[in-house]
Amino acid sequence: MVINLTPEQKNMLQIMDSVFGLAADIAHAVLTVYIPHIDKKWLYVYKQEESLTNVVSGRQDLTGRNVRAVEEPLVQRCLAKNMPVKGVRELMLGSFNSFQVFPLRDFHGKCFGAVSFDTSVRDDIIIQQSMELLINTKTSVANNEQYHRMQPADGIMIVNDHKMVVAANNQAQHIFQTMDVSDLIGRHTNHMAINWPLVGMVMDTGVAESKELKLRGLLLSIRVLPVVPRPKSGWAIVIVQDITELHKKDQELQIKSVVIKEIHHRVKNNLQTIASLLRLQARRAQSAETKMVLKDCVGRVNSIAIVHEYLSQQDSGLIDVDKVARSIYQAIITSMLSPDFKLQATFKADKTQLASEKATSIALILNEMLQNSIEHGFEGRSEGKLEVNFNLVGNNYELIIKDDGVGLPEGVDVMSGKSLGLKIIKTMAESDLNGKFTIANGADGGTIAKVIIPVGGEN
Repeated sequence: MVINLTPEQKNMLQIMDSVFGLAADIAHAVLTVYIPHIDKKWLYVYKQEESLTNVVSGRQDLTGRNVRAVEEPLVQRCLAKNMPVKGVRELMLGSFNSFQVFPLRDFHGKCFGAVSFDTSVRDDIIIQQSMELLINTKTSVANNEQYHRMQPADGIMIVNDHKMVVAANNQAQHIFQTMDVSDLIGRHTNHMAINWPLVGMVMDTGVAESKELKLRGLLLSIRVLPVVPRPKSGWAIVIVQDITELHKKDQELQIKSVVIKEIHHRVKNNLQTIASLLRLQARRAQSAETKMVLKDCVGRVNSIAIVHEYLSQQDSGLIDVDKVARSIYQAIITSMLSPDFKLQATFKADKTQLASEKATSIALILNEMLQNSIEHGFEGRSEGKLEVNFNLVGNNYELIIKDDGVGLPEGVDVMSGKSLGLKIIKTMAESDLNGKFTIANGADGGTIAKVIIPVGGEN
């Protein structure tokens, strides 16, 4: 709990929160904000953040806790004198860190807290500019994507108001050494070896910007942050990342994605060709039973083709099952119904994405359920109603097809019959999807066929 602070001071702390982690990353330090306690024996730790760019120290996070003031003499001195203090801290026997403490001042110059930088990387300029970034942050920065946290391999450079690099960490120097650019410190940003007009633009506008550029065979991501976010404010922090290999891998993934899409497109075309051949064979068949078998096969092949059509359009192996189900529903309604039959049909489906293997099984199940309903449910009738629903209910997906047709024969176990369609539904529902298939007469007549599929794929 923060105590003894004015609304203005609390607001300053809240604004600082948006870049606190980034400031720790830039300084390669553990940052801690101390607030004086009512009891002078204690200090309140408002916030503590460990750098993502340094070796994790594994130290305990003190955020929200009180620490003994006697254990933090440099912090006490900073608070008392309202000025920066520099010293060292012994982490373990014989191992020392640089420890710098800066006062937090409100708009009246009153010191209401202190920020400490605890780091093994002793670069006073980088630490100083990290502190300046922290205390000069504005509310508008909170939602600016340019102020995201850093990666361990990111390079950091500090550019002064003369557009000269005055400090750089080891990572930045290593990146430029691979491009035969030595002595990075002391070079101007318009030097032909680096040439960064983006830095000058950010200094002029006071607005952070980023850009990708090719430089001597490398692809670099450059992020420039004004230390003080206002026009003509002076210094800037440049964060550079070598994304050459990352870009190559991204290109390889894009190529693979295109190839996979093309494969699915060709599979779809081949399946449609097979369906066309089956239709041709069905027209030439003499037996009505043969025609019906071939017609059923066409429906099954087309259902699989629809899944591959969606796979050829998407970047992942996930399928929008609701869209596939609607396509199959529309295709079967269009192809199987007599023009004279009056059908009142409704289709409802929750937006659902599933792996292609599951989507294929559901597509085939829906195909068989619809064909079975239309072929047998409305025999001898000229009109009827059909409802198709695919919904998420609790931890299960439920595929339900309900009609007001003739219903199932009384006293006959249709599941033990010779219907290939019902066997396909039962096998795929239970073996492929770990689900359950039931079919029964509705309370008001007709038939209700239901497949229940566990969301996790397990019973």
